[in-house]
Order: sequence, then C-alpha cells, then structure tokens
Amino acid sequence: MSRLSVLAEFGFRKDPFRGVNIETADVSRVKRILNMAVESRAMVSIIAERGQGKSRAVDTVIKDMEVKEVRLLTSDKEKVLVGDIERALITDLSQEEVKRTREIRARQLRRILGESSRQQEIVLVLEEAHRLHGQTLRSLKTLREMEWMGQSPLFTVIMLGQCDPMRKPGVDEVRLRTDTIYMKGLTQCEAKGYATEVVGKCFEDAAIEALSRLKPARNFLDLQEMLVALMEKALEYGHKKVTPFEIFDMFGGGLKELIRDADISLTELADATGISKATISLVANDKRDKLTDEMASRTRDAIAEVLRKRASDAFGADKKAAAGA
Repeated sequence: MSRLSVLAEFGFRKDPFRGVNIETADVSRVKRILNMAVESRAMVSIIAERGQGKSRAVDTVIKDMEVKEVRLLTSDKEKVLVGDIERALITDLSQEEVKRTREIRARQLRRILGESSRQQEIVLVLEEAHRLHGQTLRSLKTLREMEWMGQSPLFTVIMLGQCDPMRKPGVDEVRLRTDTIYMKGLTQCEAKGYATEVVGKCFEDAAIEALSRLKPARNFLDLQEMLVALMEKALEYGHKKVTPFEIFDMFGGGLKELIRDADISLTELADATGISKATISLVANDKRDKLTDEMASRTRDAIAEVLRKRASDAFGADKKAAAGA
C-alpha cells in the first residue's frame, strides 16, 4: 500500500507528518550557535546524515531572524563555481544586472554587499555543501574577505552537508576559518514525543516506547518510514493499533514489552535459553550494538522461541479450560 493509503485506512484526512515541527535539542543548539554566527558574520558548517533535520533546524532558526537570506537554486552542486555564488548574491540583494567582466563584477558585488550589510545582516546558505568543489570553497573564503568602508567580512555563510566539506584536500585555510557543528539526531524522548504527536492514536503506548529505543528512530525520515510501515503491518494482522508485536516482527525490537506481556522474568529466560541474563537484558532493551551481530541475533531468536512456546501453552490451557466448562 502507498503511504497515503495506509494513513487513510487509519482515518487521517491529511498527511500528519507535514508541517509538524518539534523543538529538539539539536534545533536549540543550532539556534544558539547560528545567532552567534550571524552576529559575528562567521562561516559555519552543519553536518548531519540525511533525514536528521539539518535543513529543518536552519529553516526554523532563520525564519525567526531578521536577515536577508540568499540560496543557490541549482541542484548540480558539484558544478557550482564561485561565479554562481556571486551572481546569486547580486541578484538577491539588488535589482542590478550582473556584470559580465570578472573584475567589474567583483567591484559591483563588493559595493552591493557593503551597502546591503549596513541595512540588514546577510546570510548565504549553501545546501549539500559536501558536494561543492574544493576550489569553490577556497574561492568562497576569498569572497568573504571583501572589505567595504573598513568592514570585513560582509556576510555570514551557513553550509549544510551530510559529511564535512572541509575534509576535501586543499581546503585547510577554509577549515581553520569555519566552525563545524555535528548534529546528533533525535533523542529517544524526542522520537517518542514526535511519534506520539503525529500518529499516537494509531499506536499502543508500549509500541511507541519500543520503537523509540531503536537506533533508526533517531532520524526523522527513517522514523516516518518506520511508522507508516508498522501501520501497514498492523492492517495486515487486522489490528486496530500497532502493538509491540509489529515492532518485533519488522525491526526485532519491542522484546522488553513482549517479555512483560508474557509475564516471564529475565532469570526464567536465561534458564530456558542457556544465555546469560546480562546478554538477554541488552537485547531486550535494544542495546544490541554492545554485542556482536551473531550473538544479538541468536539471543533474539532464542527469546522469541521461548515467548512463542509460552503463548502456545497458554492458548492450549485456555482451550482445554473452555472445553471442560
């Protein structure tokens, strides 16, 4: 089923993920740093994996600031030259035609930047900066050194990337003049709060708790994809809400909640599986990164087998009792 079809099946009339913004620790930290960067007209690089919310964080911050924002519209970032950046600045900050001659254009840009920066702070946002050529980054440093009436630099640069653009060879001078911020993604509490806000009515509380512990849930886009996939799985099982069972079935998490529902202790599981209580605890609490993949997988399968047997025995006992009645 498509994403919208799944959401419609659960009674949504519009996509609940659109337009939802939460004040995460990352956003708060980026906000403090960017406010300082704009005041200092600094160059900042914000690094985060796809879907961790770097664009969302920057957009949220800039929207609340009285600045003139300049962005490049081209999607082919590998081919961006400093001339493209110059033209974007001139076009967005003035009504003038861009001069063709390089030297004349440089003088034109310096004047426009100087006059504009005295009226309002200028922020140049470069998305997918990890794709920019090293020469473009070096030229950008030179561009920021332009001076107007004793003032330099004349604008702030915010670079967004999935990896650090300053790792490119030959950009050491740029790196030394750039502050780098690494975003950490959603915390467990934030992932839980976000899931509850957007689709909480479709999930059991225990399912959201289990999902929030999983590592992929630290990423906005991955979390959204997981939520929709779990809702589709619940529909397949005929469940009205997503349960911890779907979490286990699709992502191997949620064992803590399933163990609790089965009313079985870690000590009983250790005796039944022959695996140490400490290892079982790590797997049950979704801390498998502290174990080898093989050990984590073997432990998870062993626990699942005990839970299945316990559920089967309980069903058999209930059936026998009903027949006796």
